[in-house]
Parts: sequence; C-alpha cells; structure tokens
Amino acid sequence: MSSSSPRPYVIYRPPPGCGFWSNFSCVLQGLDYADRSGLVPVIDMERNPTLYNEDEPVDGVMNAWEYYFHQPGFLSLGEALTQDPLDNGGLIAGRFTTESPPVIPPLDLLARGRGLVEKYIRLKPDIRDRVDAIIPLGAGGDILGVHVRGTDMRKHRPPLHPAPNTAETYLEQAILLDQEFSYRKIFLACDEVETVALFRSQFRERLLTIPAHRTAMAHIDMPREAGFKWLFERDRDRHRYLLGLEVLLDALLLSRCGHLACGASNVSRGAMYFAPESQVVHSVPPLWLCPKDEGPSVGRSYLVGNPPLARQASARTLQGQMNELYDLLEHTEKCRIDAFLNWAATNMALAEANEKLLRLQNVHQEKALLLKKIEALREQVNDQKAMIETLKGRLSTLINRWTRFGWNLMPWKKPSWRKQPFK
Repeated sequence: MSSSSPRPYVIYRPPPGCGFWSNFSCVLQGLDYADRSGLVPVIDMERNPTLYNEDEPVDGVMNAWEYYFHQPGFLSLGEALTQDPLDNGGLIAGRFTTESPPVIPPLDLLARGRGLVEKYIRLKPDIRDRVDAIIPLGAGGDILGVHVRGTDMRKHRPPLHPAPNTAETYLEQAILLDQEFSYRKIFLACDEVETVALFRSQFRERLLTIPAHRTAMAHIDMPREAGFKWLFERDRDRHRYLLGLEVLLDALLLSRCGHLACGASNVSRGAMYFAPESQVVHSVPPLWLCPKDEGPSVGRSYLVGNPPLARQASARTLQGQMNELYDLLEHTEKCRIDAFLNWAATNMALAEANEKLLRLQNVHQEKALLLKKIEALREQVNDQKAMIETLKGRLSTLINRWTRFGWNLMPWKKPSWRKQPFK
C-alpha cells in the first residue's frame, strides 16, 4: 500500500451479532465513520461470524457479508489485512444502532443512511434479479408493503425493544389504506405463520409474499435465555444462509413499495434506507417499550416520540390492543414474582453463606489462637533446649573437675586405660 492510498477500515460486530438488519445497522455505523474519515471500508463477517454464517462456504465464500453483497470498497478482507488496516474494535454504538429506534428515523439520519447505501452497498446480481422478478424497480408505486414483526418480540419482550402492535391492527390499517389508495397489490413481510393466514383471508390473490421460513407462535414458547435456538436450529439445508436471504429479500421488496405500513423494526428501517424519498410511510406504532430488567419504565416517553397510528382504529382492534397490553402486564407481573422469589432465595442463600462465613471466621480465630499457643510452646521448648544445653555444659565441667580432684586424692583408683580426665 502506497503512502497516498487510503487505509483500509475493517468493520465487524462481536460474534455472534444479532438479527440480519441489526447487523446491517452496525455496518452502516462503520460505513459512516469510514466515509467521514477517508478510509476504505471492509466488512468482516468471517473472522467475526454472525448467526447467519454456515460451517461450509456459500458460493465459495466464508464471509457472511459476501453471501449477499460485494465488499463496499472493492477491497477483499484478505487484501485489507495485508495493508495495516484500522478497525472499529467491535464498537457498535451510534446513531444507526440505537437500541430503541422509532418507527421512522429522523430525516437527517434517513437521508444519511440512503446516501451510504447508494454509495457503498452493492448487492449480488442474482439477489437483485430475484427482487426485480417480483417487484421491478419503479413498478411498486401502487403496492402497499406491510411489515409485521412478531415471534420473539411478542413472546420474550426483550429489554429496550418495542412491544409490537397486534397483527389484527396491521391488517385493519392495510384495509383502511387500501380503501383510500386502491392498491394493486399488498406485499406482506412477516415472521409468523398466523399472520400470513390472516392477511390471505382478506386480500386473497392480491397478497404477495415470498416463500420463506416462518414460525408458528406456539413453537417459540421457550425462555428468553435460550436465545434464537427456536429460529436458527433447523434441519433445512443452508438454513442460516437462507434466513438471511429471506429477510434481505423482504426488506428490499418493501423498499420497492410506494407505501409502507410498519412498526419500529430494523427490517422496516433497512427497507427505508433502500427506498426512494417518494415512499410514503404509515406508522403502526408499538404498544410499549420494554425496559431493562433493572431499569425504570420508559414506555410512555418512547411512545411520545413516535407518530400515532396512521388511521383511526376500530373498537374491535382497540380491544385487541388492550388484550395484548393485558398479556404484557401479565408477563410483567410474572417477571416481578420471579424476581421476588429469586430475591427471597438469594436472601436465604446469602444468610446461609453469612453463617458459613461466620463459622469459618470462628474457625479462623480458633486457628489463630491455636497457632499463638503453638508458637508460645515452641518458644518454651527452645528456652528449655537452651537451658538443657547450659546444664549439660555445667555438668561436663563439674564431672571433669571432680575427676581431676579424685585422681589427685586417690591415684590408685585411676583406671589403667584412662589417659586423661573425662570430658
């Protein structure tokens, strides 16, 4: 690399990342920095794999970004690594990666995202061809795109994620908008089997969907701690790659629609970054924003920052929203009682630990006293040893002197074998 060449900038998210469009928002964050800093961006989803990485190469590549896109800077990851690159250090915080995005991004952020997509995001030709075959570029002005987010967002209510509106609310909004604008087609992007059936019953042959893996709500009834096993652990060949492809196609097709009805989701936000400025977005706001487990309630302040429902909801739909809120309240109460029970169990364990610690402290104190006694006894023994040595010396001297005295008095008692006094 010559001294005048821009330096590579490696963009990655710490493994295993998260959803496809959540990962994409992190890429946008890195592209924004690279673009402002005059660096050449390179996406690393090989050394830092995502949930969508397969164990074997897909179309000859192991970098999950390159399953679907070309590198943005015409520089491969391998080439970049030989040119003393900078990297983002796995940092994902920024305007593009906010934890609780509104339904519609701020206009300046939306414009910036569209600029970055136009400049850096290069789709693989076969993926663009698949999108063109369903909704050709410029042919979706009279199509309504609807994105309904469900599954884990409804079941698990992850912290700082919106609690999405009901599928019935989305359907009613689509019906009202269709009555007003007379759409030719309705394109539905969703992750629940039940939602497709609901929309199909209303729009029938006018409904467009892509063949994709979708989940029945009953199949994700597992704790949040289990992660995405319900989604990613399937027997389908190249299942992880296909999950990424399907959600990418959904968002790209939503971006081709003249109108978009959506809630707060990285999927719909990604679609907006690919869409032209002419796209009209109709808000289907979430019902609430789930707080952090240890944090205060933030739902009310979050909803204030979002646009209201695009069209007035019916009493029946409002009742369905109330029922969803009741479920959310019940979920919260269950979490509260779980926390209370855990707190009680923790307190008991803490009390037991304190008792053990106290016993150990007592043992330690007894041990310390015993060690002091042993040390005192050792000192006494040493004193006694010193005294014995002294007495032995005195006794030897006394015997020696007595022997000499005795020999002088009674020389006839001196043994013939003794040459000198006893020492």
